[in-house]
Amino acid sequence: MNMTSGLTIEPKQAALGATVHGIDLGQAHSSRLVATLEQAWLRHLVLVFPEQTISDAQHIAFAGNFGALELHPSLAHRASLHRAIYRVSNVDEAGNLISPNNAGWQYLSQSWRWHTDSSFREIPSKGSILHGVQVTNEGGDTLFSNMYAAYDALDADTKRRIDGLWVIHDHDHILSHAPEGSKNQNKDAYETLSPVRHPLVRRHPSTRQKTLFLSPHTMSAVEGMNDASGRALLDELITHATRDTFIYRHVWREHDVIMWDNRCTMHSVQPFDNTRIRRVMHRVTLKGEEAPIPA
Repeated sequence: MNMTSGLTIEPKQAALGATVHGIDLGQAHSSRLVATLEQAWLRHLVLVFPEQTISDAQHIAFAGNFGALELHPSLAHRASLHRAIYRVSNVDEAGNLISPNNAGWQYLSQSWRWHTDSSFREIPSKGSILHGVQVTNEGGDTLFSNMYAAYDALDADTKRRIDGLWVIHDHDHILSHAPEGSKNQNKDAYETLSPVRHPLVRRHPSTRQKTLFLSPHTMSAVEGMNDASGRALLDELITHATRDTFIYRHVWREHDVIMWDNRCTMHSVQPFDNTRIRRVMHRVTLKGEEAPIPA
C-alpha cells in the first residue's frame, strides 16, 4: 500500500490494477496531485476510484486533467447534454430498456469482445475513464489484460515472428458483427472512418516498454499475410493475451470510476441479460497524442 499526497493507492493484484482512496473526483485538483495519479496510472495501468457520485460535467472536468477528449463516432451513443460522454448503456436517456434487435445495442454489445478503445483511429486513444452509473449484480464485470506482460511472456521465436508486423484496423469490422448496424441504412449513424494500419507490437510513449497492440473487434487483416494465416496468428495472440495470469476482473459497484491506459491494456465486458438487467455506464475517452510507435 502506497500513501502519497493524501492518497492511498492499493495494488489489486500482480497482473495490473490499483484502488485509489482519499480523493473526490468532483473537486478541482492540483497539478501535483494530477502528476501523482498519472504516475500511479502508468505503474498500475488500471486505477479504480470507488464511491464517486460525480455528474457528467465533473467526469469531463476530471478527465481534462489528463488531456483532450474524443467524440465517439457512434452518434446515437453520445449523451445529449455532454457530447464527450459515450453512453455504454442498454437503457436510453428516457430510462427505457433498449431492444436486443436495436442497431445501437448490437453495436454496444461488441464490447463483450476483447478490444482496445479507438483502435480504429489513426491516432488511437490514450486512455478511458468509465463511471458506473447503474451496475449489474449478474454479469457485466469488466476484464482488463496487461499487454506488457502478455508480450514479455511470448517465446523468442514468436517475438521475432511478430516484431515489425502491421495490422489493419477498421471501424466497419465492428459493424460487420452487428447485423442491424451493418445495414446500409444505419451507416449514417456513425462517422465515416477509413481503415488504418498499426504496429502489432508498439512501444509505450511514456514507459518505452514493448506491448502487444491487439483489438479483436477492429483487426481485419495482417499486412503481408493471407487472410487465413493472418487470422490464425491474431487468434493465437488473443488466446495468449487473455490468459488468467494477465487479467484483472473488476466487479462493479455503483459509482465506481475506472481509468485505464489503452496503450498497454485490452478489455472486455462479461455478458449479462440485457433484456431485463439495466446497465448504465458513462465513458469519456482521452485523445491519443501520437500514432503508435513501432517497437
